[in-house]
Amino acid sequence: MKNEDPWYGIAPPPSDQAFSGRLAHDCRPHELFRGLDHLGRRALFLVHEKSLASKARLPDMAGLIVENREQRDDERLLISVTLESDENADIFSKLSEDIVDVVSGASDESAAVSAFIERTWKWHDLLKGKRKPKLSREAQMGLIGELWTLMHLIAPVVGIGTAVAGWKGAEQAPKDFELSGVCIECKSRGAASRTRIRISSEYQLEDVPSHALVLLVLTFATCDDREPLALTLHGIVGTVRSELSKMAPQLVSTLDQGLDDAGYDTSHEYDLVIRHRSTAPYEVQGTFPRIVPASIPDGPVEIGYDLPLEKLEKFHIEQQTLIEMLKRGSDDNVEDR
Repeated sequence: MKNEDPWYGIAPPPSDQAFSGRLAHDCRPHELFRGLDHLGRRALFLVHEKSLASKARLPDMAGLIVENREQRDDERLLISVTLESDENADIFSKLSEDIVDVVSGASDESAAVSAFIERTWKWHDLLKGKRKPKLSREAQMGLIGELWTLMHLIAPVVGIGTAVAGWKGAEQAPKDFELSGVCIECKSRGAASRTRIRISSEYQLEDVPSHALVLLVLTFATCDDREPLALTLHGIVGTVRSELSKMAPQLVSTLDQGLDDAGYDTSHEYDLVIRHRSTAPYEVQGTFPRIVPASIPDGPVEIGYDLPLEKLEKFHIEQQTLIEMLKRGSDDNVEDR
């Protein structure tokens, strides 16, 4: 029944800067609330003093948003977990009750904050199941390259929501990005590595009807993590997620699912620290050197091969040309710009 729902009767706040909520009285003196955000999504949030802010990393869970934020009025902080879709309300209720039970036993406000975070991690591990193997340095660079492309090349043109919706690399799709009018395949390489790139199958550079196809080669150099432009996997994931939460929060679960499919795990320590050195776009067309299914109609499948970069020079295009391709394809897409 609706009147047995702890969230029943709560009205959403007028602003995206706040939650509205009902105090969980059994947690007193801790200020733990069941509430709604401005989109009417269920949330559980703990209000606490700024001095008690935790530096612990928060879990990323598909369908849930776990975050810290500052209150407008009194500058106190709150840590919250928000449900993105009511279709999982039953699971969220169990998660919330568990957090309420644990926080209610905390000895002070600092312990309450720690208990809230630790319990979300427990649910993170439960919902994700078996821990993933740690991504290799090569895989870390590849994922950083895709997210760098998403954030710095695609999102400024079409909007971050469209960019995330078009990110297909983690789904094992042939192209890393499938956007309106253009597909992009990303290849990340180290500055000191061989001047060639690996194409992993005959489908990666296959033409897509009514789409331009661009091979994007990103070069990175290892660096010290104190450098201002240093990139780490956790860092760039946090940047993309934060921006998406502001501009297109309904797609956060899409991003989380993509990261999960790519093997990313928030509990892992990733050791790769790099900075972006250069971006080289190549338009795949005409006599571009490639192996595609049509060239081996009765032959083997899943063919991998190397492409020397010097053989691609005549297909090189300016970055502005790629931007124009993205603009042409996004003329009718204004959802998050």
